[in-house]
Amino acid sequence: MTRTTRRDFLVLTALALTGIGVAGCSADEGQGGATDDAPLAVPLDGSRTLIAYFSVPLTDSPDGMNQDEENSTHVVDGEVLGNTQYVAQLIEARTGADVFRIETAADLPLDFPVLEEQALQEQESGTRPELRALIPNLDDYDTVFVGYPIFWYDLPMPLYSFLEQHDLGGKTIIPFSTHGGSRLSGTVEIITELLADSTVVGNAFTISRDDMDDAESEVGTWLDSLNA
Repeated sequence: MTRTTRRDFLVLTALALTGIGVAGCSADEGQGGATDDAPLAVPLDGSRTLIAYFSVPLTDSPDGMNQDEENSTHVVDGEVLGNTQYVAQLIEARTGADVFRIETAADLPLDFPVLEEQALQEQESGTRPELRALIPNLDDYDTVFVGYPIFWYDLPMPLYSFLEQHDLGGKTIIPFSTHGGSRLSGTVEIITELLADSTVVGNAFTISRDDMDDAESEVGTWLDSLNA
């Protein structure tokens, strides 16, 4: 799907969808393809598994949050976590995997309309934001969970930077996302196309920002299904 098509889709459906913009929008098994609901090509070994995620909580204070800040976060025992960050922590707790946070070199704006507009401009121009750091020991992992919110019905552009700047060939890639109404929005197919030499698991996880209270049980059920 081209960027023009995604832009056209946005214009046609924005009024009908909940969670517009950054937050709303937050096969066969084998190498080079999505595995759908098939068991993992590589057994999930916590010592050889990495969780890489991108998350943009708009605040770190649990007090007096506005609606946009509430939409982007989940509070656990007084700690404010980004929605995708929280899902990554749940996966970490269940699998014992290592965790790597994908961050941009430049700080992102925490004012939602500004962040939303920046995300759209980057998408339309095909910008690849510079990342703060790359994974130094990628060879240590066979399986990589890749987590992200949906930005304008697409991967956030920092995810394109991440996927293009790391050699993930031969690894099993397991996507997970958070959204405000558009679910996975075709992003598994995008990742599969970008990572032609990887095995991308089609049984990806996605959860609405409105359902974060159910995330622990839903993540557990999903993880069980990966090895079923």
